[in-house]
Amino acid sequence: MSATKYPFQMVGGVPVVTAPPEIDATTVGQLRAILLEWHTRGHTTVVVDMTGTLFCDSAGLRELVWAHKRGVADGGGLRLVIPAGGVVLRVLTVTGLDNLIPHFAAVEQALAQAPAASRPLRPGPDPGSVAAPAALPALDRERGATADSRNCVRCGAVFVPQREHARFCSAGCRAEWNRAHMGDPAVEASALAWSLTAMSEATARLPGVKVWDRRRALAAIGEAVWWITMVDATLVRHHPGVYEAVMAAEAPAQRAVIEQTLAGLRFVRNGMGRDGGLGDVIETGGMGAGSRRITGWRWNSLPEPALASFPPRGQAWEMSRYTAYQACLAGRTVGETFGRVVTFLMQTSANAASITDAGQRAMRG
Repeated sequence: MSATKYPFQMVGGVPVVTAPPEIDATTVGQLRAILLEWHTRGHTTVVVDMTGTLFCDSAGLRELVWAHKRGVADGGGLRLVIPAGGVVLRVLTVTGLDNLIPHFAAVEQALAQAPAASRPLRPGPDPGSVAAPAALPALDRERGATADSRNCVRCGAVFVPQREHARFCSAGCRAEWNRAHMGDPAVEASALAWSLTAMSEATARLPGVKVWDRRRALAAIGEAVWWITMVDATLVRHHPGVYEAVMAAEAPAQRAVIEQTLAGLRFVRNGMGRDGGLGDVIETGGMGAGSRRITGWRWNSLPEPALASFPPRGQAWEMSRYTAYQACLAGRTVGETFGRVVTFLMQTSANAASITDAGQRAMRG
């Protein structure tokens, strides 16, 4: 892990940073670090190549917005490279951020729109090589891998996470970071609303997808998986208290099923990123009564994943997701799986929205 460099190159004096396959709470701190490092060196315009990015949650979107606004204030800004029709472009479109941050289909197009390279604001190592800036944390490019240690997103201290999505070295750092970063009008206020709408639409359209169009059907299931895990991540990130309260109100057996199902869907999502599809994950069946709708298709039982390239803690977490998949998805229908977690996420979202509205009314009063 420590030997892996964060990929970038200098083109005409403009940094071109390659984003990871997945940007979420476990990797967003590294993206923040490299964008801030280039800005402090005087590179107010940075091209972020997201061609290979298959997942970006609300934490990642917020970092891109902040980095872009920081650059614009100094005469630059981000230039995103996003393939047409990709999931990242859909997220930007749904949130309205496609009108805020310039985006292009190719690196060459983004560079053509970048202002002239600026001079460094402070001394530092020559960033013209292909190695990452010296102070930046390394990034494991294997999708789903998680570092044994990571940097606190507030103070930068190296710590060993005790939870999969831990981002802070202490409760004090968490509280301080939340005070400093809450309430971004471009992202945080609408993160739950747009992800919830997208999840509802993705799952609602499944019964209408024709089973004979296998490629489109698998793509529709994959999109539903992506949005369900997006809503789950958004609730955990922005409304942890509400999330835990609704989960705690469930009967113990049902709570375990919901938790394991969500973990299993994260395993599916990670597999989509590594292998590019669901062809081996879904048993589409013939034309029997149970397979006339894709919601009647079943999840296959799968062999254990190859995790040798993962660090030890990442292996443990991914294996726990695999175990959850085998326990709560394998052999069950797509409709049953989605139904149980969508109900929980909708209820949690409604509670979160009520609390948010009450808080806003109290502040106005």
